[in-house]
Amino acid sequence: MLTPLIKPAPIVGTQEERNRRAHNIILSKRSLIEFCLNESSNLLSVHKYKLAFPAAIQALKFTKEVDGEKSVAMVEPYLQLSQAALGLKELNKAEEYLALARWIVLNNRDCSDIVKSRLYMLKGRVSTALGNFDAAKPDLSDAVYHASRCYGAESIVSSIGYFRLGDIFLAQGNVECALAFFDKVVDIWYKYLSELHRADKTAGDAPLLDDQSGIISEQSVSKKINLGAGTQPEPVTNQQLTDENLAEGRNQLEMVFEHRRRLLGNGHIATGEVQYTLGLFEFFLLFNETAAEGFILSALRSYEMQLGPSHPSTKHVNSMLLVVQQQISDKFDTLPSAEL
Repeated sequence: MLTPLIKPAPIVGTQEERNRRAHNIILSKRSLIEFCLNESSNLLSVHKYKLAFPAAIQALKFTKEVDGEKSVAMVEPYLQLSQAALGLKELNKAEEYLALARWIVLNNRDCSDIVKSRLYMLKGRVSTALGNFDAAKPDLSDAVYHASRCYGAESIVSSIGYFRLGDIFLAQGNVECALAFFDKVVDIWYKYLSELHRADKTAGDAPLLDDQSGIISEQSVSKKINLGAGTQPEPVTNQQLTDENLAEGRNQLEMVFEHRRRLLGNGHIATGEVQYTLGLFEFFLLFNETAAEGFILSALRSYEMQLGPSHPSTKHVNSMLLVVQQQISDKFDTLPSAEL
């Protein structure tokens, strides 16, 4: 990638040689742009914001040289710089980068919905960090709208926006709306992870649970807030399961668990269902069987206490626990005797 950039240009050359060298330089810069953006994104996903800055700055520099400062390609480096600044609590810088990105988006009709979604999501996060909740809510709503246009209202990307809206309502003291948004986040992840479970082993699905009937259906969620419930979830693509989205989703489910435990109690069935979802997440996406066993075992206690051991949902959780424990046992059996 670097050779065409650092190799000195020949003093004398034909037009064809000069054109070939210019073409190779552009290809090298594009490769470096992709490399820098990937490196910056990986660092942002593990919260190493200060280290992400140089890579994003370099990507911005090369993108400006190759595509021009008004190009849509400039938006991604600006968004990554804004995210890094937000992580470092440098909110003025984050707003500046977002303003530059938004100017480009507003002046380019061919900007994709997913880029717009990321832009408005960051705007909402910066406004939330500044304590400006009234400005954050429409931005986050726009983020969910554009994510829904691209991936569907029941997508993992949309769920990130639902959580952030719920967090704002909770900060404003509107617990009912906050819990409804958190229900939606858990519901989306539960459906996706249950599909993985069904793909892994054909088994009956257990619905999410509610305070009274024991079942949280999509219709019961839509009674609380109109988030497009009742539609079938879109297939999850690799674009949604980025390292950043996985880290974000895992963190959000953990926070929903903490909120439910604080607001509803440790033995509440809603607390148990998010523990079960966390267990599925650990097992199918992070391949951490030990953590999965802990979450599912805690969830099983809540299900048995609230629904009884003979309830179909309790049996479903128990069957999943047996699958996890069997996997742990199989791994233990395959360990060399020296490691035991």
